[in-house]
Amino acid sequence: MFQWLLLKENALSAAENTVWKESALRIILVSGLLLEFGIGLLSAIDAVKVGAYYIVVIVTGFFLALSLAVFASVRRPVIGSAMLIATIYAAAFCIVYFINDAEIAKLGIMFVYTAPLIARIFFGSRLALVLMAVNVFPFMLLLRNEPLPSYPGLVTPLANAHAYIQALLFLFFNICVPLGVFRLLHALDAAIRRHRTASSELESSHAQYQEIFENAGGAILLCDAQARILKANSLADAIIGRQDRKSASLFALLAHKCKDREEKTADILALKPGQEFETRDGRLISIETISPTSENHYIVLLRDISQMRRIQEALTRSKERESFLSSHDQLTHLPNRDLMLQQLGTALSTMPPRRQLALIIIRLDSIKYVNDAHGNAAGDDLIVAFADVLRRLLPDASLCGRLRSVVFGFTIESTHGRRDAIPQIEHIRRSLPEELVINGERQPVQISMAVAFSRPGETSGDELLQRGKLALDTARRSGGQNVAVFDDEAAAQIRRRLNIEQAILMALRENELRLVYQPKVTRDGEIVGLEALIRWRSPTLGDVSPAEFIPVAESSGAIHFITAFVVDSVCTYIRQTLDAGDRCLPIAINLSAIDIVRADLLDLVNASCLKHRVSSDYLEFEITETGLVGNENLAISHLEALNAKGYGITIDDFGTGYSSLQKLSRFPTKSIKIDQSFVAQIGISEKSELIIRAVVSLAKILSCTTVAEGVETLVQEKFLKAIGCQFFQGFYYYPPMEFQQVNQLLKGR
Repeated sequence: MFQWLLLKENALSAAENTVWKESALRIILVSGLLLEFGIGLLSAIDAVKVGAYYIVVIVTGFFLALSLAVFASVRRPVIGSAMLIATIYAAAFCIVYFINDAEIAKLGIMFVYTAPLIARIFFGSRLALVLMAVNVFPFMLLLRNEPLPSYPGLVTPLANAHAYIQALLFLFFNICVPLGVFRLLHALDAAIRRHRTASSELESSHAQYQEIFENAGGAILLCDAQARILKANSLADAIIGRQDRKSASLFALLAHKCKDREEKTADILALKPGQEFETRDGRLISIETISPTSENHYIVLLRDISQMRRIQEALTRSKERESFLSSHDQLTHLPNRDLMLQQLGTALSTMPPRRQLALIIIRLDSIKYVNDAHGNAAGDDLIVAFADVLRRLLPDASLCGRLRSVVFGFTIESTHGRRDAIPQIEHIRRSLPEELVINGERQPVQISMAVAFSRPGETSGDELLQRGKLALDTARRSGGQNVAVFDDEAAAQIRRRLNIEQAILMALRENELRLVYQPKVTRDGEIVGLEALIRWRSPTLGDVSPAEFIPVAESSGAIHFITAFVVDSVCTYIRQTLDAGDRCLPIAINLSAIDIVRADLLDLVNASCLKHRVSSDYLEFEITETGLVGNENLAISHLEALNAKGYGITIDDFGTGYSSLQKLSRFPTKSIKIDQSFVAQIGISEKSELIIRAVVSLAKILSCTTVAEGVETLVQEKFLKAIGCQFFQGFYYYPPMEFQQVNQLLKGR
C-alpha cells in the first residue's frame, strides 16, 4: 500500500528526473509570469488611478523576479526553483501586508500552502518538510482569527482587489501548479509504460535465460564464495544429487578424487578445470570451467565423465586384450612365436657369461589321430590340456610358448650346460602323461622332443629357435622317444634339404633342370630304348642328385611340376627327332609314387602327347614297387588306364619293396627291372644272385621281360645273360647322355 502511495524515485532514471523537473519548473514559471503580467497590469492601472503607486512597484518587482527565475531555469534550474519558492512566499507576504482588507489578506496565506509541494518536486523531502513546518505559523494565525499585520497608512484598497486576488489564486492553483503536476504525471506515466515494457522484456529475457540455463548442454551451478549452491539447472541437480539438499555446499555433495594429497581442495577459489570429483552415487564429475561474476559469485560448469571414463577404461582393456592376443596364442594363452623370440632375445642378452640356455621344442604328434577320430574340437581340447600339464612341470623361471599349431617350446637355464640340463629335460619328458582325458575319453599323447643350446655371446633368439626346429626334424625322422640334441652335421643336412625345397620351383622357372638319356640294350648290344633321367645344376647348390631332390619334391608337392616338365620335355624331344627324320626309340619316364595316384595323370600325359603329336608307343612309365602298395586300387586303376592307351608299364627297382606275388599279378606291367643294388653284388653275394634268379623266374611266370640296371662289369653281364635276362642298362654299355649325343649314337648304328 505504502509502495503504491509513495512511488520510489529510482523508478525513473537520473536523466528523466532532470528533464521533467526542468520542464515542470519552466511550465510553472512561464505560466506564473503570464499570470503576473495579466493581473499585475490590471492592478497597476487601477493603482495609478487611485494614486497607489506602491502597487505598481510591487507588481513590477514580481514581474522582474519571475523573469529572472525563468532565465535562471535555463542556466541553473536550482536557482530558478529557489526563486519560485521565494516568489510564492513574497506574494503571500505582500497580499497580507499591503492589503488592509482582512478577508482579502487571508486569501494570500493560501499561496504558501503550495510551497512544500514545489519544494518536494525540485529539492526533495527535507526542504518540503521544513516548509510544511513553517506553514504551521500562518495557519495558526488564520485558525485563531487574530488580526494580520499590515502596512500602516494604506489607502483604501482597490475596488477590484478582491477579484484580482481571487483570480490570482484561481489561476495559480488551477493552472500553474496543475500544469507542473501534469508534467510530472506525464513523465511518471511514460516511465511506468517504459517500466512495463522493460519488465515484459525482462521477463522474456529471464525466460530465455532460464531456458538457456536449463538447456545449455551442460551442468551449470551458481555458487557463492563459500561454495554454497545458489542456483543450479536440472542437469546439475541430477548429476550432483541436490534434489533433497537445495542449500547444500558443493563440496558436501562431491568427494574430490585427487591424484595426490597436495591436489585435494575444499575451497572454491582453488578449483581448477580438469579436477575430478565423485558424487555420492558413484558418478565421476569433472570441473570444466569456473568463472567469477560481478556479485562475487562463481559460475561452475560440470561435466559427467562417468560414461566417457567407462569407455576409456573399456578401450584400455580392449587395447590390453588386443596387445595380449597379438603376442599370445588364443587357444592356450601361451606366448606366441613372436613374443617367444623377444623373450629369448632378452634372456640371452641378460644371461651371465657362464650360464647356458637350453631351448626345448616339443611336437604333439598324436594330434592328427585325435582330429581324425574325434574332430578338431577334441584336438583343441587336447592341445589346451597338454599345454596346462607342460606349464605345471616347468620351473618358474622357464619361458614357455606355442610356436605353431602343435609345436611348443620352453627353456631351461643351466650352469654346466648339457651336464645338468639334459637330466632336467629327460625328467620333464618322463613326467609328461602318456594319455590325457578329454571329454571323458582317454586320448594318446605322443611327442617328438628336441633341444638346442645357446652359444657363447649369442643374442638372437631366432638362431636358437632355428637350431631347435632342425633338431626337432631329426627327432621326428628318428621316430624314437628320446630327446634329440641339435647336431651340426644333421643340421647341415636339414638346411640343405630346406634350401633344395626353396630352390626347386626357381629351378623350373630358370630352366636349371634338364634331361639326359641312358640307352637300354639287348643281349646282342642293340639299343632298343632309352630311359629319361633328370639332372639339376643349381648356381647356388651345385649339382643336386635326383636321389636328393626328388624326395624333397615329393614331400613339398613340387613333384607334380617336375613330372609335367619331364613328360613335356620327352615329348618335345620325340617330336624333334621325328621331324628330323631320325630314328626314335621308346623312352621310359620314371613316375613318383605320388604321381601314380594323382587324378590328372592320364590327362597330363595325353595332353602332352596331343600337343606334340606323339604316339603312345614312344612312351613307357617306370614305377617303383613301393609306389604300388601305397594306394593299391587307385594305382591299378591309373596304370590300367595308361596301359589301355598304349603306354608301356615297367616295375622299377624290383626286389626292394614288399609286394606280394598276388598283388604284383594284378598290375598291368610288361617289364620288370632288377634293382642295381642286387646287380652290384653279382660275384660277391650268393644271396643276391639267388634273388636275381628268382626275379627272372618270376618275370617269366608273369609273362614280363626283365631289365638289369646298373650293369658295370663283364662278370655281371655274363651272369645275367646266363640266367636268361633279356635287356641291360648301365655304364658297362652306355652312360646317361645328352640328347645330341644320343642322336649321334643312333645315327652311327
